[in-house]
Amino acid sequence: MNSVKISVIIPVYNVEKYIKKAIESVINQTYKNLEIILVDDGSTDNSGFICDEYANIDERITVIHKQNGGIVSARKTGINHANGDYAVNLDPDDWIEATAYEQVVKIIEERHPDIVAYGMKKEFNGFVADQPIQLAEGQYNKNEFWTEFCNKVSENPFYEQPICMSQCDKVVKTELFKKHQINCDEVLKKNVDDAVIFPMLLDMKNIYIDSRCWYHYCVRNTSILWQTKKGDDIRYKMLALNLIDAYKRYNKMGVCSKEFLLYKLVHHMMMDIPDELFQNEQCNIYPEIKKNNNVVIYGKGVFANRFIENIRMSNYCNIVEIVDSNDAEKLKNIDANKYDYIVIAIFSAAIVLSVIDLLKRLNIDEKKILFIKKNSITSDLLPDEVRDSFLKL
Repeated sequence: MNSVKISVIIPVYNVEKYIKKAIESVINQTYKNLEIILVDDGSTDNSGFICDEYANIDERITVIHKQNGGIVSARKTGINHANGDYAVNLDPDDWIEATAYEQVVKIIEERHPDIVAYGMKKEFNGFVADQPIQLAEGQYNKNEFWTEFCNKVSENPFYEQPICMSQCDKVVKTELFKKHQINCDEVLKKNVDDAVIFPMLLDMKNIYIDSRCWYHYCVRNTSILWQTKKGDDIRYKMLALNLIDAYKRYNKMGVCSKEFLLYKLVHHMMMDIPDELFQNEQCNIYPEIKKNNNVVIYGKGVFANRFIENIRMSNYCNIVEIVDSNDAEKLKNIDANKYDYIVIAIFSAAIVLSVIDLLKRLNIDEKKILFIKKNSITSDLLPDEVRDSFLKL
């Protein structure tokens, strides 16, 4: 079982502390017919030298040194050099379990799908949490996939994305991957995976969903996702218009709901330009929160941190405490009269449900628990240009 060749692309930029683990997780795969492409995107630390060292000990490794151009540029370089039947990206500060590609190839040999998608394990502050795909395991044609996907979106009381839009937990036919990676604008810095995976899922013929979690996503608060950068508003609009264009171009059969596209546009707005959430003396995504309310924030991930940052910058309300699952017991020691609301600053529907259950067990008044509800996600939240394009669909 070595007939299928997989190209593993690792974009590398100033990750000398993590890159060895990422590379070794690939070269130690039980499946050996791999092409490993390391794209050194102008690193100024020892990352490039480390890549060269591994190339000297494993003939499957090719190292490409280039001027810094950003994540999209590095991934384009990688896919343009890919000669495998299938391709996959792996971020340089993450890693993949040893039997992952062997299991993927078994599926490919039997089913021949355009895409094999699997779950990930999220590592954060010493904790590891499985994040499986929220669809039943098996093969789907495009219509079947989007029907099940959009049913999941519709049946949930709040935001849901049944399958992660990451490039790193999907092994894709190289021709399909190349088509959509090449179309991705190099100006994009954040959430660049969506600009590739969303149109790819609309363009594919079929996909195999595996319930197992092989990819280890190591959350680091030094990531660009956690930071505010000049031009974020411009890049957000570019990404949003890209998603709208992909919806128009590849959604000819109407397989993807407009409802889900709206969620994606608002989701990225909240992540990239969260200051848009506070307008006209109100909090648009949590409308119950009034100015100068006292709140406890539940969540310490990317969105929670961006949200907290903008609360503090705007002085909209007062933060009494910040907790997550690791220290939620703190809430027992906080007088309920000291806060108006506990705000769950988390997107995942499954996690939000578990948090609500936890808060109830801690005897928190349900009226004080806030989460992102569907009825607060409307096109009115979007910047003018994005909203106008969305409403024309």
